[in-house]
Amino acid sequence: MSHHCPLCGKEKCKESLFCDSCAKKIRTEYELDLPQQVQLTPLLSTDKLSDTRLDALTGADLEQKQNEEADEVNADSSVENQNGIRQNADHDESVVEGNSNRKTLRRIRRIAILLLLLIVAFFLYNELIRKGNLERSSWDAAIKTNSVTGYLQYIEKFPDGLHFADAQVALMQLKADEAEQWEWLKKSDRVTELRDFLEQNPESNYTPLVKRRLDSLTWMGALHSNTVAAYYDYMLMAESGGFNGDYLAEAETRYRQLFQTYPVDQNTLDSIRSVVNGFSSALSSLDHAKLESLLAPRLQRYYFRGPLVRERLLGELLIDAARSTEPPIAYVPDLEGVQYEKTLEENYRVNVPLLKSFTGEGIEEQIPGYILHLEMDRFFQISTVHETKPFPSAP
Repeated sequence: MSHHCPLCGKEKCKESLFCDSCAKKIRTEYELDLPQQVQLTPLLSTDKLSDTRLDALTGADLEQKQNEEADEVNADSSVENQNGIRQNADHDESVVEGNSNRKTLRRIRRIAILLLLLIVAFFLYNELIRKGNLERSSWDAAIKTNSVTGYLQYIEKFPDGLHFADAQVALMQLKADEAEQWEWLKKSDRVTELRDFLEQNPESNYTPLVKRRLDSLTWMGALHSNTVAAYYDYMLMAESGGFNGDYLAEAETRYRQLFQTYPVDQNTLDSIRSVVNGFSSALSSLDHAKLESLLAPRLQRYYFRGPLVRERLLGELLIDAARSTEPPIAYVPDLEGVQYEKTLEENYRVNVPLLKSFTGEGIEEQIPGYILHLEMDRFFQISTVHETKPFPSAP
């Protein structure tokens, strides 16, 4: 047996097939177990030795290929394992998501049940407690006000209320009281009583009648005063809704006639007042001489007569007085309420609050509310006379 390695030609041990270097390489790279000793056999030929070497290498390659295939199988198995792990993870995620959805549904169910319970509780509170409290409060308010409006509101809101019958009885009693009050008020001349009724019974069926009565009495009071302030107060009450204001237009007209807008000259005003006072006195007594001194030679208007001369007017007045069967009328002017303005022709237009008084059958009667309209020339002689009556049938 050769002492040289058949692979590299280096020396080797007699009993070994290869040198130490080649033997280590074969074990490491080809993972083959080599016998430590070999039996001595007849020396092979070079060709046989080459075939033996090829067979050994072929076996090593085959074993390496098998190992590589095993590695591929292991790799495929690892990929399959990873895919399985991924599928397991996806399955776990699906399970977790399903559990989360179930928890959400359970939470929604709890919230829905809680809302339902709250709605039921609110309904019970509204029906049993709140309505009971509202009914008691409404009934207490109706008793406190003790008015038709209060009882009607209770009856309308609580037709099945505990005090429905009591409210009806109280309402009928108030209606009867209102009817009795109206019978009294329609004969009363006290404005304060009418106002008190309206304040206490704003929704009464008698309210329109009471307001009309109040309107009439207030207007009569304004006429009786026959002053700027009285007509102004009436206008304010009508505009504020205290009554309908059936006489509002006339009140505004009278207010404008008696309200002094023109700048006052005291000497002029005193002269006008003196003429007004003398004329009223002479007209009451039919003093011919006095009237002649106060009237202008020619009058444009005297009540419904005119134009005419002074002498003719005085003659007609004397004839009318002799023929009349009516008691003589006394003219009483309110000199403090005299209003005047100066025209472009330097004449004076004068408005005077006036009261007429006459005695018939032993009874003296006074009718206020007249406004005497005069026009005077620059010498304070009267050229126009007419009047505004308090009502159409006034004398």
